[in-house]
Order: sequence, then C-alpha cells, then structure tokens
Amino acid sequence: MKKNKRLLILVGMLLVFGGFTFAYFVGRMLTDGSGATTTVTTAELKNSKVTVEGTLEFDYKDMLPGHKDVSGIIVTATGNNELIPYNLVWKGSNNLNTDLKFTVYKVSEPLEIKSSCNQIKKNVSGGIMMYEECEISNITSLGEAISEGTIPKNSTGTTVTLAPNEFITSTSTGAKAYYYVIVEYPNLDENQKLDMGQGFEGEVTVEPSNIEPDINILAINVYNEETGKYEESKTIPQEGYTINSEKSHCSNGATPSWDIKNKGVLVTNLKPVGTECYLFFDELCNSNACKIILEGRNIVEGENGFETIDDEEHLNENTKTIMYKDEDDFGDTYYFRGKVKDNWVQFGKTGNDSESGTNIYWRIVRINGDGSIRLIYAGTGNSAKNLTTDGEYTGNKTYSQITTSMFNLDHRDNKDAGFQFISGDAHGFNGKNGQTATDSTALTQLNNFFKNNLIDEWENGNIDINNGFCNDRRNTNSEYTKWGEEEDKWGIGDTATYYGANLRLHPGGVIAGIGNRTKQTFKCKDIYNDYFTYKESIIGNKSLQYPIGLLSVDEAVYAGALAGKDNSYYYLKSNTNYWTMSPSNKNSYVSMYYIGSDGGIYSINPSEQGIRPVINIKASSLIIGGVEGTYGDPYIVVTE
Repeated sequence: MKKNKRLLILVGMLLVFGGFTFAYFVGRMLTDGSGATTTVTTAELKNSKVTVEGTLEFDYKDMLPGHKDVSGIIVTATGNNELIPYNLVWKGSNNLNTDLKFTVYKVSEPLEIKSSCNQIKKNVSGGIMMYEECEISNITSLGEAISEGTIPKNSTGTTVTLAPNEFITSTSTGAKAYYYVIVEYPNLDENQKLDMGQGFEGEVTVEPSNIEPDINILAINVYNEETGKYEESKTIPQEGYTINSEKSHCSNGATPSWDIKNKGVLVTNLKPVGTECYLFFDELCNSNACKIILEGRNIVEGENGFETIDDEEHLNENTKTIMYKDEDDFGDTYYFRGKVKDNWVQFGKTGNDSESGTNIYWRIVRINGDGSIRLIYAGTGNSAKNLTTDGEYTGNKTYSQITTSMFNLDHRDNKDAGFQFISGDAHGFNGKNGQTATDSTALTQLNNFFKNNLIDEWENGNIDINNGFCNDRRNTNSEYTKWGEEEDKWGIGDTATYYGANLRLHPGGVIAGIGNRTKQTFKCKDIYNDYFTYKESIIGNKSLQYPIGLLSVDEAVYAGALAGKDNSYYYLKSNTNYWTMSPSNKNSYVSMYYIGSDGGIYSINPSEQGIRPVINIKASSLIIGGVEGTYGDPYIVVTE
C-alpha cells in the first residue's frame, strides 16, 4: 500500500510540475461524433416482439475530459406472457483514442434524471488545464447499478453488452423495462489531445441471451382411456393429446399451455428462477378431423354466462390457441369463441360443379361430441376473402349469407316459431295426427341451397346426417308471469308464450339485459320434437329432407354473442342481421332471435333477415392438416 501511495504522488508531481498537459486539453474539443442514434429498434425474441427506444446521448460540443451524460432507454416486449432473456447492447464505432465508461441502472418506472457539468480551467506550469466536473441529479433514486464497463477506444463495428442476462415477460399491451445509462468520457492521467475532432456513434438494441429461466417439470401425467386414470410418463406426448389446463399447474403463478409452433409446453408468467410444474395431458378425440383441428390447442373448460369478451384473453391473432370445452348430446364438444381467425374450412363448390364451381367457405362453430364438425356458411371464393378484416365481415353484406327472407311468412300464431310446423300447434312433425308438417320459409331457402350446391358432397359421404339442429319451442311460462292463461294453452294458437332460449337469455321475464340467466346449452335431442334431423337419422324428429339448419342462439352465446349488446370480438359478427333457429316469445307476434349487424343478440317480429346455413361434416371425413386454418390456408375436406 505504501508503494502505491508513493507512485501516485510521483505521477501527481509530473502532472503539475513537468511542463506537460496530461489529462487535459489545450483549447476546446470540437467533434462531429453523434453518439448512439435516436431510433426505435425492433427484434423478434422467442414468440414476442421487443422494441428498444432511446439514445446514448453525448453532447460533444465543447466537451472536455470528465464529461458525463445520462440517457434513458425503454425496452418494450409485446406477446403472450412469455419470459424473454435478453442482453441490452450497443452496436457501433468509437473513434476516440479513449475508452468510454458506462454504468447502467434499471428501474420500474421513468424518472427525472439529468446531468449537469461545469467546465474547469486552471493555469499550471507549462500549460492550461481544462476539464469538467459533473453531477447526476436524483441519482440515488436509481438504486444500485446492474452493470458497468467500457466502450473500447479505436473500435469499429463493435458490440458492447450494456446489460447482460436481463429478463422481461411480454404482455399483449407491451411490458416495459426502463434503463438509465451514464456514459463518461474519463479524465485520464495521459495526454488526450488525440481525441480532438473524434467521436462515437451506433445504436442501442437487444439480442437473445444464452441464459434460460430455471424451470423444473416435476411430473408428466398422461390419461389412459383403458384404465380411466392418469399415468406418469417420462416424456411429453406429441400427438393426439392436449394439455389439461385445469389440472396442470406451476408454482410462482406461472401458467402452462401448449405451443403448437414449437411442439412443446409453453409456460407463461414465468419467473427467472424457482418455477416447478405438474403437467396433465388428455386424449383429444378419436376421429381424424377432430385430432387435426384440436392438435396443439389449449382446451379450456367453458365458462357459463360470458358477459364480456376481452381482447387479451379471447383474441386469437392467426395462431392456434384456445378452444373451449362443454357437453352436448353426444359427449364433449369443443367450440370456438372470440375473434378467431383459424377456423376456416373450404368445403364444396357452387352449383355442385367440381370443375368450374367456386369454392364455398365455412367457419367451424364446434366439434360435436361424436367427432363430427359443425360449420356455418361464410361465403364463396374471393367474396369471402374480401369480407375478412381481423376476422370480421365488412363491405357487401350479402356475402356472408345465401339470401334474406322472413323466418315464416306469418308470425301471429305460435306455430310460426317452428322450423317446421302444423297449423295451430307450435310443435309439428311428419306424421303427427296424420298431418304433414309445413316447412318454414327459412327452411325452404336452406333446402334450395343444399340441393343446388351440396348434393355431390353429400353423395360423397362427407355430410353427417345424425347431428341435428335445435328449434327449442319448449314453453317456459311457468318461470314468468302467466298472463292469466291456462297451462294447457301455452304454445298453442295465439296464447302468449315464452320459449326456452328466452329463459336462458332473459331470466325472470326481463327482456333486456343479461342478469343471472340460466346456463346456455348444446343439448337438445331430449326436447320434445325440436331436435330437427334428417329423415334417415337414428335420433331426433327425422323430419328434414336434407341435413341442413341454422345456428341456435345458445351456440351464438357460446361463440361470444351478447344479448342486447354489440360485440365485435367474435367471429360470428358479419355486419348484417341473420336468423338463428331459436324462438324468443309469442305476444302480439312470434319473435325469433337473430344476430344483429353489431354482433348482438336481438329478437324481432315479422321481417326479412339473412340466412346462413349450418351443416355437419362427418367425423370420418378427411381434412387436410398442417395448415393454419385461416382463409388463405384453410382446412380442406377431401374425398377418398
């Protein structure tokens, strides 16, 4: 220690009395350097977008040794709660003959941090000593530095890591990290005249870090259909299974799901260290079509009575993410919900013409419990494409429907709530009381469409005949004010009547609003005569000439529709009104539910609304896999 002290004294003596100007300039330092450029740089790290805003500000004009500047840098990560390791780096050239020093701080919010410098001039033996003394305001609020180092002298095309091994968790709105970098042009014990007229320039950006978060998979459990139990596995299943989001769980608040792009488990809300996970996997389904559509998706148990759709949770931006699960008459049904873009299917040709007909496009509503696929009409050829912007329909209203018509020409009798009906009775079907039921106006339009466009596909064996379409004309007057009528008259003639869907949408007879409604349902086959099926089906009323129908209002709610409220955040909104198959009530007229141009659910008296056909394709149908399911890369049903 004493030896070092003597050396410092000797150096100091040389500086003061030796007649040289070490560590100082004679005159001013005038340079053309620009520092790190003011820019926004963008990088794709993992599955997220990371942007960097900021400048390593450095005021060269009149700069002297000892000068310091402080710069604010913002890193923003946009994505799906993905933990991203990265390095904050500077790339550029330092033409000075002196290393620049830097010190990096990290904070959770922007602060007021400034640098102020005073220039000092001293006359000494043999010359003039000029340098700067600088202070950084509010520097204590920055806490401890996370990194420090140098930007090397006389370097070109250099990458310097300002902050190594940083982590940020991306969010849909953009998570932010704030850095403050203090750059110093040091006052050295040597002649720095060679730096006059020089400078440094470059940009600040991010690069992937080699460090990985600490995550430990403690157990992998795969469901065995034969034993009915979960059995421990050493590997994550790659095909035919989906992660069970209800049973799977991680510590530290992390959430496991399936990453279809990388064929593996994606853990969101991950912390850098200490995360432990237990994973459970269920078999998807048995049919080819079902497996292809469900592959890699995160299956979530359906929530009852959705009241809002928020972008962050339900908006599927061209990626296969979530499908919801509930029960229908056949078992587990998997349905799309929200503003999805990856449920497009190309199936059939206009005019039953495989050579010159135009492709018909559909959207998948759900995978039925028996593995068949439920589709709703979405237009033909480029007409469908031209209508899609962020999954919605725009422009010409008629592209999303085959025509417009009244549901029935008359709406003054309960029978007019029927998809088919017998005079005087809301319930009607072939053979009842020796009478033949009359097709509704809407059904007549659907039959014409099927006959003119889908007969070939039906004959090819691709269209399912056992799944039906729910009219649900059960009266629910007992749940409402009885209007002074006797129970045996409900649903008959002009008796005021409420129907089943009304109770599920508007509890307690309240016609407007949501309230504590009863649960929507996919089940219908046990409803008296209201499960409309093809005449050769094994279930239902077997009254349809062709296996075609309309959407139920319950299916619309499961997809994202809200009663009496507009909603743009789901794929069934089409900028036009179109019928569902569900009646609401009979008062002065029979009111049927329809989807409004704003996406809301409404009921209406006699009027013309759009017709959007619904069909089911067989579970055994061959669907081309390895596609995105978007309009430009749809699922395609092919014939063996």
